[in-house]
Amino acid sequence: MIISFFEVDVSMSDLKAMVLVMIMLTSVLAGCTSSDTTGLEQQIIDLQESNDNLTAELESLEDNINLMNSISLELQESLSSANDTLNSINIQLSLKEESISNLTSQRDSLQNDLDEAIESNSSTISSLESQLELLNLQITELSSEISDLNDQLESKEDEVTTLTNSLDALSDSMSKLTYQIFTDTQGCSLDNPTPKMRVGFDDGDGPGIPDDGILQGSEVSMIFGDCSEAIGQVANIGSANNNPRISNMVEMGGNLYFTADDGVHGNELWKTDGTVGGTSMVIDLSPPMCPTCPNMDSDIVELVAGDSKLFFSSPVQNAGVPDFTRELFVSDGTASGTQLVMDIFDCPLTSGDITFDYDGVNSLTVLPGSTFGTAGGDRVVFSAFHCSLTNYVCFGEEPWISDGTLSGTRSLADIRVGDTPMNTQDGQGVLIDDVGSQPRFFFQSGDMVYFFADDNNSGRELWKIDTSRASSGATLVKDINPGSDDSIHLFYDPEFVQMNYDIYFAADNGVNGEELWKTNGFGLGTTMVKDINPGSSYGYPSQLTVVGSMLYFQGFSSNTTIELFQSDGTSDGTSSIYANGSYLLTTNGYELYYAGDNGHVWKYDGVTNDLIYSNEDEIIADMVAFGNNVYFSVMSFEVSGELITILYETEGYADLTFSILEGDLEDFTVAGDTLFYTNQNKLNYYSPNSGAFITV
Repeated sequence: MIISFFEVDVSMSDLKAMVLVMIMLTSVLAGCTSSDTTGLEQQIIDLQESNDNLTAELESLEDNINLMNSISLELQESLSSANDTLNSINIQLSLKEESISNLTSQRDSLQNDLDEAIESNSSTISSLESQLELLNLQITELSSEISDLNDQLESKEDEVTTLTNSLDALSDSMSKLTYQIFTDTQGCSLDNPTPKMRVGFDDGDGPGIPDDGILQGSEVSMIFGDCSEAIGQVANIGSANNNPRISNMVEMGGNLYFTADDGVHGNELWKTDGTVGGTSMVIDLSPPMCPTCPNMDSDIVELVAGDSKLFFSSPVQNAGVPDFTRELFVSDGTASGTQLVMDIFDCPLTSGDITFDYDGVNSLTVLPGSTFGTAGGDRVVFSAFHCSLTNYVCFGEEPWISDGTLSGTRSLADIRVGDTPMNTQDGQGVLIDDVGSQPRFFFQSGDMVYFFADDNNSGRELWKIDTSRASSGATLVKDINPGSDDSIHLFYDPEFVQMNYDIYFAADNGVNGEELWKTNGFGLGTTMVKDINPGSSYGYPSQLTVVGSMLYFQGFSSNTTIELFQSDGTSDGTSSIYANGSYLLTTNGYELYYAGDNGHVWKYDGVTNDLIYSNEDEIIADMVAFGNNVYFSVMSFEVSGELITILYETEGYADLTFSILEGDLEDFTVAGDTLFYTNQNKLNYYSPNSGAFITV
């Protein structure tokens, strides 16, 4: 085979022959120049190099030739395949052309037939086309009408749905249409009492509960009756010239317990169930405690109530001598169930032979048994000196606990170890000074009790005791004001509240002044929430009130401006929500009520402040939550200039806020389903279920 390479036709055999010739020429030249060996050798070397180069080129040419032969074979195969495909296409083309010819002949024949049919049926076709056009027009018109009808149908279906919902709502409302009639003789003559009636829908609107049979808040549509003054005196404790000194009102078992002086027995323990027949003195403690002084006042200063036990302090007699120190008593509300628990300070104290500044058991704080799941398990923590009559050895004022029995009364801790009063050797008594840690302001959180005490090293700081342990002792939670300075003053009454798992209170760290703090019971978890009055100025947080997961309190953001604050327990979540002054915070459980600047009462639901009462010529004097409603008293001057107090009832709306009583009203306390208060030193009660006002 002959390969074209650079347009020179050379066969493989010719190429090899040329190489052999060149080699022979090289040998001849080598023989002919033997006389000049050196030059000839160089020529041979050159020729050999040329030969090598030619050989390499020859090999390269052979490779190219082989490659080009391979390409040529591939091209030949492709050409053959293309020729086969071309032949196939030509055959198909011929067949298609034949088919086209046949179809063309058929078409021409059919066209002739059609032309003939058209000529013979032109009138029929014209008629059918007209009918077809008319039908198309009618279909279009009907389609438009159908679309309109569908729109009307959809609109009517919406109306039916709306009417059905309205009918259901109306039926539900009609089923909840309620009216309440309740007796209310306020402002009416005794011989013509007038009932009040509320009409509305018991559907749970506002603070109401659906279907509970009671109309509250915006459930009320209208009210009939306008009686507004309390009338009727049922009973009188004491004489006309005697001030009964009603005080210490507490609730237990739906009854109200209090102290009062009837002018005969002195200041003693009383109780009432809200009726005249159910109002009586529980016991006259003077004779059993001091037979030589039967008319001596019991002088009950502190009275606290658990689930089934009352605890209070009262003076007793020691060795025939009246003891001016008060000891711990317990009562179940009956005379037989009222008794001295323990004479803790068992030393006679008289002003004639001894110097003392100790009044006796104090700072009583009840631990209800229900909080521990124990029926009848009420306990009380308190502060007391312990003194022995036999040897006149006394121990400082420290925390104690009692379940109302002698065996269940014990000291919790000796915080100020070794700090005891001075002993006298004449047997007349002991000299009492400010000794002991003097614990104050007890607060219960589960089994733990928190309080402030002074260990004579850290100052008056926050402590805790685990009451579930017989001898756990007391633990300093944190030295908030480092060193010997106090974080809280002895004569300042701090407030404790618990929100979630933290306890909130006010304290002074010596740097930021008195600000809001919280604790989880551990030192690292005791921190200042926020310095609301920046720097060393005092924020004075007070009126701490928890509503849900939010804490509300009043305080100063400057040295002159008192504001209402809310806090979620963080610094960023603590802010002012009312800047015009606030006090008397209370809650019905789900809303905050507070008195703003003079004569204003506000409700705050966590989002908005609603003004429910306003009279700038009046002062809001007291406020208490009772059921779902809130009651507040207003001090106002009559036209004559005489100061009176008016009691208002509100359901949280301005148009549902009514005056219900006026007089000299004080000391509002809730017991059971009754709101108790004093009016001109007389005990009164108001029951919203009956609407009756009774004076006792």
